[in-house]
Amino acid sequence: MASSGCSAFSQDSKLWAYCGRDGRLKIWETLTNTLKHDFIPNLHLSSGCSVLQWITVGQQSTTPSPWKKRKRKSASIVEDMEQKQMIAMGTVDGKIIIYNPASASVDKVLENGHSAAVTAITWSSAGLFTAADDHQIVEWNIQEGGIKCKWKSGKNKVTALVASADGKSIISADRSIKCWDLESKQLVGTFTGHANQITFLKSVQIDDNNYVISGANGDSYLCIWSLSEQGKKNKTSLATLTMQDDPVSVSVKLNDNSQIIILATNRSGQCHLFVYQPNGVCIKPLKPTVTVIITTESISKEAASIPIQSSHLTEDNKMLIAFGSLLTLTFDRVVPDLTDIVQVLVRKDIKWTKDKKEEAVTKVKNAITDGDVEYLAPGAPNSVVKRTKGSSGGSQLPLQDRLENLSLNVEAYASASGKTPTKGTNKTQLLMQGLSSKDKNILTTVLYIRDENVIKNTIVNLPVQAVKPLIVELMGMLQGKTFPSKIAVMWIKILITTHAAHLLSLPDIDELLGPMLGFIEDKLTILPELSRLRGRVALVTGQISHLNDKQSDDITNECLLTYQDPDSDAEDEDDIDRVEAASESDENWDEISDQDDMQEDMENGRSDLDDDDASICS
Repeated sequence: MASSGCSAFSQDSKLWAYCGRDGRLKIWETLTNTLKHDFIPNLHLSSGCSVLQWITVGQQSTTPSPWKKRKRKSASIVEDMEQKQMIAMGTVDGKIIIYNPASASVDKVLENGHSAAVTAITWSSAGLFTAADDHQIVEWNIQEGGIKCKWKSGKNKVTALVASADGKSIISADRSIKCWDLESKQLVGTFTGHANQITFLKSVQIDDNNYVISGANGDSYLCIWSLSEQGKKNKTSLATLTMQDDPVSVSVKLNDNSQIIILATNRSGQCHLFVYQPNGVCIKPLKPTVTVIITTESISKEAASIPIQSSHLTEDNKMLIAFGSLLTLTFDRVVPDLTDIVQVLVRKDIKWTKDKKEEAVTKVKNAITDGDVEYLAPGAPNSVVKRTKGSSGGSQLPLQDRLENLSLNVEAYASASGKTPTKGTNKTQLLMQGLSSKDKNILTTVLYIRDENVIKNTIVNLPVQAVKPLIVELMGMLQGKTFPSKIAVMWIKILITTHAAHLLSLPDIDELLGPMLGFIEDKLTILPELSRLRGRVALVTGQISHLNDKQSDDITNECLLTYQDPDSDAEDEDDIDRVEAASESDENWDEISDQDDMQEDMENGRSDLDDDDASICS
């Protein structure tokens, strides 16, 4: 995967500049694969680099005339304009830094042009143009270090700029492409065709026709636009070039057959070469003519791909490819093979091709004896004691007991001997044996543990001679799957913390830790993509589990009472039965009430008769 940052090749293809998020500018020489400049600006933390572009600046050089010594009065000064290649870097605080690689210093700082972060920069024969978050496009006067012209770019943030090949117009892009006339600074054309922010714009001219190639972040394709009057009216792209991933660098060149050659590098670390012949609007998307992939043979003899950081088309029709990590960057000039769709290049990985001498874990030198005096050379841990057959050198443990002392099964040893050995000491001895004999079983048994205290005790007791072989073994684990990688990270962290002084004293520390740092950096580049993928997977799985919970709730909640609605005929019969039953009950209720009234009257009559009889008797 290509590294995130700003990078660009010089006009003569001899230098490649890269500026990361930390504000450090690095310049490599492509012919020798060497890092020539490593520059850190004074204010790199507060004003990091946001965009980068190579420019050509004409400087006045004064050389005294060779006749000055003879004719002092008529001495003349020859003034020549020297064209020097420099780097223009836009910063997040709106400044433009002009860096001179020849003197390895900042030549100028252009200020007061933007009030926000610079988002786009371009250079052509017309001059230097920049755009920023303040929605302004500025044309700079580099010789005087001031602003030549300034106009508003629109409501959206400009993310790409390029000048037309004829130098008559400037093209800006956000989600759409706008063409500005340089003389009047008026908008003369607008093109739409990208769904995301456009990050690359390249211009080329065929006869009197100007073309622009655009690429956006998140769109796995490139678009070709025509800046002619007919193209401005149509406002549609002439052709679409399909890619496997988002473009990170684009290089355009015109060949002798009036064909546009486009070399694009995607985020996955591959190069796509397109050959386009302008001939009206192409409806079908164009596939790459050649796809370049770089592989290598690793230690395990398995093919491993090397990511391509950037690519550039040279004047001799070759592809200049920068591949590998930023710590071990390599440049190669390749002639494209147009007869094959996929061109696989097998290159040596610089991390494994360097000759490394294997050092012994313990360096024991024989003692130098002079008469009865015995001298021990530096590095000898103990003196050699010679034993005779008759001499008793004390009690010696049997071989089985010695193996039990080195065993990792502490509980078995404790139950057998009643003593608990130190884990760190035993594991250190086993680790040294495994490193010296390169026994995979012993190394797997020792290294595949997750107890930080045991790892720390093991590394503390480890001699410094075993540090370098241990780093080599941990590098192999780091390149494995997830579980070995996690364990290797724990070992590496404690190892570097414990033996930092020894590692800093090694002269070949770059060769020792360079592959490890490069591998970790390659893994960190895919961390944002993995985080986004993890979030999407978590969202989908959460929705699935939520639906499953709802379904499980509907199944497990059984009804306490079930009501079955009868049909219409049954309802009518039930209604009739209810009416008849109600009428019968009403009649019975009336009869019962009449009987009760009669009984009450009779009882009242009897009581009245009883009262009359009583009165008569009295």
